[in-house]
Amino acid sequence: MDWPQAFAVLLQDSPIGLTSLGRPFILIATPLARVRRGLGPERLTDAKPALLLKAERRLRAYEELNMSHKTTLARRDFLKRVAAVGTAFSVPVILTKPVFGADVPSNRVNVGQIGCGNIGSNYHIPILSPMPDVRIVAVADTYKSRRESAAARLNKKYGGSGIVKAYSDFREILARPDVDAVIIGAHDNWHMPMSIAAVQAGKDVYCQKPLGLDFGLTGILRNAVREKKRIFQLGTQYRSMGRYRQMIQLVRNGYIGKLERIDLWCRDVSNDVGQYAVKPYGSAAEVPVPTDLDFDAWQGPSPMVPYTVDRATPWGGYHCPETSLGFIAGCGIHELGLAQWGNKSDNTSPIRYVGTGNIPKEGIFRTLERWDVMCDYPNGVKLRFMDYRTAKPVASQYLRSWHPSDGLIFHGSEGWISDAEGFRASNQSLWKQKFKPSDEELPVSPEHNRNFIDCVKSRKETMCPVEMAIRCDAICQLTNIAAITGRAIQWDPEQEKIVNDPDAAKMLVRPFREKWKVW
Repeated sequence: MDWPQAFAVLLQDSPIGLTSLGRPFILIATPLARVRRGLGPERLTDAKPALLLKAERRLRAYEELNMSHKTTLARRDFLKRVAAVGTAFSVPVILTKPVFGADVPSNRVNVGQIGCGNIGSNYHIPILSPMPDVRIVAVADTYKSRRESAAARLNKKYGGSGIVKAYSDFREILARPDVDAVIIGAHDNWHMPMSIAAVQAGKDVYCQKPLGLDFGLTGILRNAVREKKRIFQLGTQYRSMGRYRQMIQLVRNGYIGKLERIDLWCRDVSNDVGQYAVKPYGSAAEVPVPTDLDFDAWQGPSPMVPYTVDRATPWGGYHCPETSLGFIAGCGIHELGLAQWGNKSDNTSPIRYVGTGNIPKEGIFRTLERWDVMCDYPNGVKLRFMDYRTAKPVASQYLRSWHPSDGLIFHGSEGWISDAEGFRASNQSLWKQKFKPSDEELPVSPEHNRNFIDCVKSRKETMCPVEMAIRCDAICQLTNIAAITGRAIQWDPEQEKIVNDPDAAKMLVRPFREKWKVW
């Protein structure tokens, strides 16, 4: 099989062909059966490692690119470019299939999209809206222009007016009995409050990562999901991608020996300085709130603060400490989801955190810009969690090249394997390893949004259920506390409490405005 043929096969098994700045961008989700027949992504690594590396870099950049208003593609251009990719390889643009295969109301999942910014309008809506068994019936956003634009585009797509309603208050969507599920794409401090409110209203929930800001709400969310028997998916999509799944299956089946330690890194607040209106870390000067924005609702449960030009933006949602932990959670959660999966620790978290970090002293984006924290698992595995600049000299001992991004390296007694720099390993032949019938086989997901819809129908557990989300979120929270305080943090994963440090324990919960207590 030559490269174009292999690429076409891969695309046919992938959920969607996306484009970024006019170039192909592939979400890889190859079933294990195809990997075993030599048609999976490891075959492509041998054929064109440079191209796979480029695809992997674009994959990691996808969320960032689509969160930036300077690089977001217009929907029309986006669809034209996707269509061009589909034509070039003679395959459909959207290749996911419904569980039951019939486009009838009884099989259709009615979805409400909460948050119509870049992640909503340029990720969820383009993937969900072409699915024949899905209908986005409602959208909500605190920006009037965003919600009205999203509704207008969807109504045009669905061929009518009034099919999709736009709301300023997300609770109006939750009150609709015809809405089966919601996608929560608001910024971080709203994730858990909206999720809890949605579950309590009887909706299934796809919640964008990270899980949230106030760890004190995790128990409420977990109990609500269980009691209401709702489906929950955390939006860290790596578990729905074939190459990552292959790596984790190699680790869990002992192909690098006994797992001993994990080096893990991600971007920090310094990564996107070029996108901020005021350098280095956002304007602190108060200005009038745009008439298009309900800033009170945007800030939501978090304490009210002055509005500035950098506040109610994608970057403000990520880096202002009133509404976010920063990229230690927003980006780190992707790699932590892999670390937990590889270590077979989805039902627990490390029990000790020791390290250092620092926070900017100017601007409003005062979340960690540097950190280096060692996290000890109960099974003896050590996780070193770092910002990407701190990680460079550490990871460069193993990787042949380095590009600022997120990544991790699993170190075993007989070798190492990494998702960074195009998926590397101490022995690249690992990527050709054929799994034995006796090996543990991990679940396969066609694509993360599709996995959620399928689970809404089947009532089976998603790739990233609520327990996984809470345990990953704990690592972000506790690493953040250890880095800020400089103290060793002891964690009881059974009680989900910090041990013998009441001041540190207080940092797990946040004050909230009663007006926006929706849980």
